[in-house]
Amino acid sequence: GFLFETLRNDDKCFNGGFGQNLVSFVNPGVLKGFHLHRAQTEYTTCLQGNILYVAIKEISGKAPIVEKFAMGEKNRIMIKTPPGVWHGYKNIDKNPAIVLYVMDKPYDSNDPDTEEREPSFFKEIWQA
Repeated sequence: GFLFETLRNDDKCFNGGFGQNLVSFVNPGVLKGFHLHRAQTEYTTCLQGNILYVAIKEISGKAPIVEKFAMGEKNRIMIKTPPGVWHGYKNIDKNPAIVLYVMDKPYDSNDPDTEEREPSFFKEIWQA
């Protein structure tokens, strides 16, 4: 087995707020995308399997900044996604992936704090 420490309250990247944890079970080839939060920070880790995580920052009048990260069993990392960044991921394994999110604010159904776009909105960015 292994032990992988994803997030500590004394990590420099941690803002100090805790809202909730979410766990997603993602079948092979499935795209979970694109959304952004206006006020919420999201910390993401792939616990099992491997995913391609894509983050896109739109800047008025400029080309978007696109960052891609292969993460999971082959690359154990945690990604911090601040407010205003589009993000999503694709399971790139032959088996289901398990993804953990730590959110700095709990979900509020009266104010979801989320905008969504189709996974294809940013063209063909899903190639590793």
